[in-house]
Order: sequence, then C-alpha cells, then structure tokens
Amino acid sequence: MLKDFDKSQYSVFGERGLPEHYPIPSNIDNLLFYIQRNLNKNTIVYALNIDNDGIINEKYPMKVFWIKYTDGGIRQELNYLQHKAFGYSAHAINNHTYEFRMDSYHRLRFFIAKFEDGTHKIITKINGVDAKLNNIYVFANEFGLFPKVEYIELYGQSPDNGFPCYEKISI
Repeated sequence: MLKDFDKSQYSVFGERGLPEHYPIPSNIDNLLFYIQRNLNKNTIVYALNIDNDGIINEKYPMKVFWIKYTDGGIRQELNYLQHKAFGYSAHAINNHTYEFRMDSYHRLRFFIAKFEDGTHKIITKINGVDAKLNNIYVFANEFGLFPKVEYIELYGQSPDNGFPCYEKISI
C-alpha cells in the first residue's frame, strides 16, 4: 500500500493544478493531511491533536498551522482570518472517530478514523468513493482584499488497494 501520494508517480486523468515542485511536509508528528495553494509554497498542516496520554482533544481533534516554506520552513500559527479560511468544526462520533467540515466549504464531510495499525487517517469521498485524504490543492485568483477560490483538488488513495484517487471541484 502507498505511504504517501506522490503526484509525480502517477498520471491522474484531469489533474491540472498542484505544481510538481511543491514540497511534501515531512517530520510532522501525527500528520493527517495538508493544504497547498497556487499563491505560494506555504502549506497549511492538519495534525492529530493529542495530549501526553495519547487522548484526542474532543473539541479540536486537529492542530492547524502553517509551514512557511518561503521563510525557511518555519512553523507559524494561523491568524484570525486564516482560521476562517482553513479552520474546521468537528464533533466526536466515538473515542476514535470524529467528523469535521471545513469552515470555508461545508459541502465536504471528512472523518478522522483510527485504523487497525493504530494510526489515524482522514476519510472522505473522492470522486464518489471512500478514500484516505493526503492533501488538498486550492487554486484562487487574487482580486481585491480576499482571494476568490476557483477550484480545489482532492488527492488521496483507496483504503482497499492504495490506488490514487483524485477529484477536482469547481467552486
């Protein structure tokens, strides 16, 4: 089964956005998924939010922060407006499963689920099938104060066979 979806390994019908040279975040404890944008290489990271005893925070099961690749790869917290764009709302289904939706786009449902190997992954529908989400790419035009999102791309893999999954969603 594939560990991470490296876009350069596959030709996925319809893909157009995510540049090949964008970095893939590494050395991040409990990484669940990440978001990259066309505006620059800086990356929003979503990691499992657990305490020292391994208990998931029920209200905020994910930590969200930047990796500022344009500033040497430093980590930085999101500001208020960035939380509006990249924040989420979640609720517990049970001790190991949480549902969440992005604050800026409520149509997609995501689940944090614990797998048999003890790791947690994000499950969502990608092109109509259940898939493990690896990353999201956001393409936006910067006109005025706030960027206008044109489309998002979901990149993941089948939990059954590891085959890559892809979907482009026009906004």
